[in-house]
Amino acid sequence: MNRFFIRGAGAPFIRAAGALVIAAAAAAVSAADAAAWRQADFAARLYGTAVSAAQADENVVLSPWGVANLFALLQTGARGDTAKGMAFALQLGGVEPPEPEETAATFHESRTNLERAANDDVALELSDSLWIKPGLALSESFRSRAREAFDADVRFTEMGAKGREEINDFVAEKTHDRIKNLIRPPVLDDPLTRLVAVDTVYLKAKWQNPFKKDATHDQTFHAPGGDVEVPFLHDTRHAEILDAPECAALRLPYRYGSMEMLVLLPSPSNTLADVEAKLSGPWLDRLAASPWRGEAAIALPKFDFGSEHDLKPILEPMGMGAAFDPARADFSGIAPNLFIGAALQKANVTVDEDGTTAAAATVAAIRCTALPPGLEKPPRPFVADRPFLFLIRESRTGLILFLGRVCKP
Repeated sequence: MNRFFIRGAGAPFIRAAGALVIAAAAAAVSAADAAAWRQADFAARLYGTAVSAAQADENVVLSPWGVANLFALLQTGARGDTAKGMAFALQLGGVEPPEPEETAATFHESRTNLERAANDDVALELSDSLWIKPGLALSESFRSRAREAFDADVRFTEMGAKGREEINDFVAEKTHDRIKNLIRPPVLDDPLTRLVAVDTVYLKAKWQNPFKKDATHDQTFHAPGGDVEVPFLHDTRHAEILDAPECAALRLPYRYGSMEMLVLLPSPSNTLADVEAKLSGPWLDRLAASPWRGEAAIALPKFDFGSEHDLKPILEPMGMGAAFDPARADFSGIAPNLFIGAALQKANVTVDEDGTTAAAATVAAIRCTALPPGLEKPPRPFVADRPFLFLIRESRTGLILFLGRVCKP
C-alpha cells in the first residue's frame, strides 16, 4: 500500500527583530491520536513542483520525508490560516488542520515505521536538533514538543561563523560526510538569527540480491542531450515488475525486504514527463495492484549525484503562501511575529552493485516580522537505458524517503 494513512494508532534578507533558521525535524513520541497523512500524495506534489522548475535533462533527488518533518514541526507552532495552509500542503489532516499533538503523533508513528525497517544491512540514521542562541524567548510548549514529541536534541550556541561551522560539522558527521556546508554565508551572520533546527537522513542499504561486479559493463544510455556510454548493472533473476500503461516499475528490495527501490521506466510510447504527471498516491496503489513475476533480464545504470532545492518557490504554490508572508504568517505557537523567509534542501544518492547510499538535510530560515510457472520462456527485459524515475520507500507502508529521476547517469 502506497498511501500512508495514519489514524489512531539563496541568501535570506532578515529585516526585523529576531530570526530563526530551522531545518527538518523527524518525528518521535506522542500519546495523542495521529492525523491522517497522505504521504505519497505529498511526495508526488513536492516532486512535481520541484521538477517543474528544473531543466528537462537535469537529474533530481529529494527527500520528501525530510521536508515533511521540517514543516510538520513548524506546523505544530502555527495558528489560524498559516496552520491550515501548511496542513493542506503537507496533505495532513482533513478540512481543519490537526492539533499539534495529532501532528506529533503522526510523525512519531511514521518514524517508528522507518526505524522498524532498519536492520544490520539497512542502516537508517535520523538525527534532529535545535540550536538556540542564548536569550531567545522560545515558547516552552514548542520547545517541549520538539524535544519530547519530535525527539530533537536541544543545544545552545552562538550564531555567525562559529555557529555555522559547528552546525555544518554536526550535519557532515551525521550524514557520514555526504552533506557538507548545509548552511552557507550569509545565513547565521545576521545578528537577529536566534534558532537553528536541523534534520538529517542517512541511508545505507544493501540489495537483497547484489549485482555481480564482473557483470557490470558499459552500455548506451539514451539521455535527452544525446547518447552516452555509462556503466550498467546486469543480472537475470526472478523479479517483480509492476505494470501500468505509462511505465513498468521494477521492485528492487533491500536486505530482508524491509525497504525497497522502485525504478519506474516509461513505456516506449510514453515519456518521463508522462510518468511524472501520473505520479500520486492512488496511482502508486493501482500500480502495486498489477504485479508481474518471473525471470527478468535487468540492466540498470549506476548513478551518483546530488540536488539542491530552494523550497520556498516549491511550497508556496502547494498552499504554504501564508507561512512565507510576513503580513499573514502566524507562528505564535513558537514565538511572536515570525514568518518563513527561506528554505533549502540538499540531498544525494549513490546506486551501485552492492546497494544504495543516500542522505538529505533540510533547512528553513524563519524571520521575525518585526519463481512462478513459465521459467522456460525467455526472461523479460527491463533495460533502463533512458530517463527514469526512482523512489526509495519503506515496504509495508510505502512511506517515501527519497524520490528522484535519472536523466544523465
